[in-house]
Amino acid sequence: MQDQVLKAMALGGQLRVIVVRSTEVARALRKAQDPGPVGAMALSRVATACLLLGATLKGRQQIGVQINGDGPLGEVYGIGDAQGHVRATVAEARADVDLTGDGRLNLPKGLGLGRFTVIKKLQADADAYRGVVPLVYGTVADDLAEYLLQSEQVHSAVGIGERLSADGFEGAGGYLIQALPGADEEALAELEQRLSKLPPLGDFFADGGTPDALVELLFDDADVLQRYPATFHVPASRERYARILVGLGSAELTKMKEEHEVLEIRDHFSGEVYTFNQEELGALIYGAKLNEARWAQQHAEEN
Repeated sequence: MQDQVLKAMALGGQLRVIVVRSTEVARALRKAQDPGPVGAMALSRVATACLLLGATLKGRQQIGVQINGDGPLGEVYGIGDAQGHVRATVAEARADVDLTGDGRLNLPKGLGLGRFTVIKKLQADADAYRGVVPLVYGTVADDLAEYLLQSEQVHSAVGIGERLSADGFEGAGGYLIQALPGADEEALAELEQRLSKLPPLGDFFADGGTPDALVELLFDDADVLQRYPATFHVPASRERYARILVGLGSAELTKMKEEHEVLEIRDHFSGEVYTFNQEELGALIYGAKLNEARWAQQHAEEN
């Protein structure tokens, strides 16, 4: 079953509803980074949060979720967009985090306390907006709801979950429901009752549940606006890293060439390793010098 993002309106347009199935995304992240169980859970939840927030964007806009905690996982960071593309990485993927007494993975202990940041890139030529709230809950879903309330003054119900076994992810997904101005209080109270009766989201999606089926459990009158695939997508390529290296300048590249017989660069999102040998580094140094000469000439003409 393909992962999917579903966008809908409910209660006669009083609620914005976004539901994501992210099972295959979670599996792809686990395969790419080979994290421990708690690291895999953190990646899955941050990626799902990015997909939910990405559904509120349009065009080529992007959104990031960054968690900086004092727990053993360190930083967890994800990026999503309006097309359902998402990628995520965790600093200490193999961090050893004890289980709780009942055998469940302890994500809050893995993340610890710190900052929960949402980064919005709404225009290519504009600075990104950063909204920061304290990382208190460590569940990702509750922290996202707190961010939306504090930073955007939007009351939101957020649920994110997964079912993770020794064989990997069996199910993953989440929902984001936001009350629009003037939403009926009685209808919201009924929604809270229905949310409280939902099965664990990881079990729901592992047992074949779909975004449409989840919407049907929660609402009698939902109007589905859009569906589109959710995918693990990393835009990195060897050519992209070559451009980044050229941008470092000829002096820095020359130093790298002297220190490394073969320069290796590992992409944190995909796990791919890109290599540049001595000849290739020499070509990059030449390109950097050409750029520096062009810049110097342009600067001289302007003055």
